[in-house]
Amino acid sequence: MPEQTGQAEYAAVVLPHVMTQNQPPPPDGPASGTPAHAAWSLETQTGTPVLRLSGSWDVAHGGMAPFPADGLQDAPRGQTLQIDTSQITNWDSAFVAFLWDVKQAAGHAGLEFDPTSLPDGAQRLLALLPREPAQPPAPKTNTDALLTRVGDATLQALNETGTVACMAAETTQGAAKTLTGKSGMRWKDLATDLWNAGPSALLIVGVVNFLVGAILAFVGLIELRRFAAEIYVANLVGIACAREISAIMTAIIMAGRTGGAYAARISTMLGNEEIDALEVFGIPVSSYIILPSILSLSLMMPLLYIYGTLIAILGGFVVAMSMMSASAVGYLTTTFDGVALHEFVFGFVKSFFFASFIALAACRVGLKAGRSAADVGIAATRAVVIGIVGIIAMDAIFAVIANALDI
Repeated sequence: MPEQTGQAEYAAVVLPHVMTQNQPPPPDGPASGTPAHAAWSLETQTGTPVLRLSGSWDVAHGGMAPFPADGLQDAPRGQTLQIDTSQITNWDSAFVAFLWDVKQAAGHAGLEFDPTSLPDGAQRLLALLPREPAQPPAPKTNTDALLTRVGDATLQALNETGTVACMAAETTQGAAKTLTGKSGMRWKDLATDLWNAGPSALLIVGVVNFLVGAILAFVGLIELRRFAAEIYVANLVGIACAREISAIMTAIIMAGRTGGAYAARISTMLGNEEIDALEVFGIPVSSYIILPSILSLSLMMPLLYIYGTLIAILGGFVVAMSMMSASAVGYLTTTFDGVALHEFVFGFVKSFFFASFIALAACRVGLKAGRSAADVGIAATRAVVIGIVGIIAMDAIFAVIANALDI
């Protein structure tokens, strides 16, 4: 039985020991004709330590007896530990795990472990195990000074800014070459990305902007009713949506929907070594993957902004008609008379810059991701967070610029 069990050379994975040497035998022990439970004893009377093993050393019969780390402390140091296995009836991976514990204890006690008396299969399996148990990695300690850490963070931020700027320059050059057909971009990829970044997002963009416009009209009506100025809710909804809200909400939606998808797709390609394959064949990643992604989102976002603004005005119109006595024609006339064309132009331009930032950030995060499955989720989450924070920061910059230019 031992010889047959140990023929396959494989590394056995054994659970931690759960049985002690002094536990009673299982119910189906020697009295019922089954092999006796595992037992061991140490003899040192002859000067040479001998470890005698008996019983069934398999998991099915409780052969998980652990060997204590100090079990060989009484043996004379410098001797060779002999293993007597003549009384063993059965064994499996539990026996190999026990022998590995004995080998570690022998090393700590200054003894030489002699495996020659073991079954051949047990010797081969024991040889596959490491000499010492793996040590946990030491915790990383950051001993750098505060000024050093600040300098490293600053240099990394500047490096990332330069890298993203280079990506933006390459994308601009690729977009210019697209007009002459020399960009290296496949039109099929551009058409697919245009569909995903445009028509596929109409429903979610429309629903969110409709509800935002409706909420804005409801709140405005409640407040303006105190001053008998309910009709000005049309100007409120129109200007707020055209200038700020629709552009920001549409950008946030696309950052979570499309930006995260870009980062996940590129990080997956990185993990599957598809990016490496493109580089080996000399295909530029900037024109093959990044250019259609950035170009499609930059073209579709302004159009989605116009669509979202009109849907938001419609949402405000529905709420206003249900809460005030003004006519539909009067409400719409007030809306389009009160919202100047430059409000739409301002929001249109902001949407283009929002889209470019979202696409650039998502592609950069995807290219920086690791190669495991968990890194894909991390990259998608990071792209969404960076996109949303960047949108809010850029909108604040546009507000300052608009105030300075008196727009």
